[in-house]
Amino acid sequence: MADGIEVSAEIVGLRDLQNKLRAAYSKPESARILGEALRDACFRVELRLREVTPEGPTGNLRRAIDTKVVEYPLDGNAVGLVGFRRAGRGRSQSAAGGTVRRGPDRAFHQYWLEEGTNDRVVDTLSRSPYLRKSHRRVTRSGTVTQVADHTVIRGQGGYIASSFKRLGPFGFSRTERGTIPQRVQTQPGYPNAFFKKSKTPIRIPPMPVGGSTGRPPLKTAWDNKRAEVSEVLTRRLSEALGSKWSELSPEGA
Repeated sequence: MADGIEVSAEIVGLRDLQNKLRAAYSKPESARILGEALRDACFRVELRLREVTPEGPTGNLRRAIDTKVVEYPLDGNAVGLVGFRRAGRGRSQSAAGGTVRRGPDRAFHQYWLEEGTNDRVVDTLSRSPYLRKSHRRVTRSGTVTQVADHTVIRGQGGYIASSFKRLGPFGFSRTERGTIPQRVQTQPGYPNAFFKKSKTPIRIPPMPVGGSTGRPPLKTAWDNKRAEVSEVLTRRLSEALGSKWSELSPEGA
């Protein structure tokens, strides 16, 4: 589940109910009953987590949401987890032609959204040669020249912050070269994909906790459903204990 993110809280009275459950039932039965109660409670948190998790350009974060309940029949316990699958183990494919992958467990960025990020600075001058595609060049005098594909050896000549390698190639606005400056067009649009060039180092501002919504998904889902989880677990375990006491009570008592 979610690597490095943990949201938990003690539910008042639950430990006492667990102890009574283990005393009334065999350990395998106790684990089964507790596991069923946890599945019911965790499912409600999962539904809320899907509602508050933003869907970015890949959809990977929401796709990685899952619930896991493990029963321990040897000691009568069970554990329930709700969060994002551990990243990078399943099959995947390129999300948009770049290095970012799309798959059921590609939520590497889960911690950044939950906890926010620090600001970063792109301070390396781009000097890599690049290919300039064939285009028409119109001079001020009106002369039109067809320029063939060619490599620009001197490099980009500036600082570049871009999602090019991660989200694949960009296009250009449809304007006549030499008349109106062309603009880089990203797919998807900013801020999910971006391209920025500057003569000075580029500062990328920090992402706040929870991103643009300000709602860290896991903490928000848990805060919203904590009371309901408590009610479900308390009710399910109390019902199981009540059923057991009814079985043990003399008929007609």
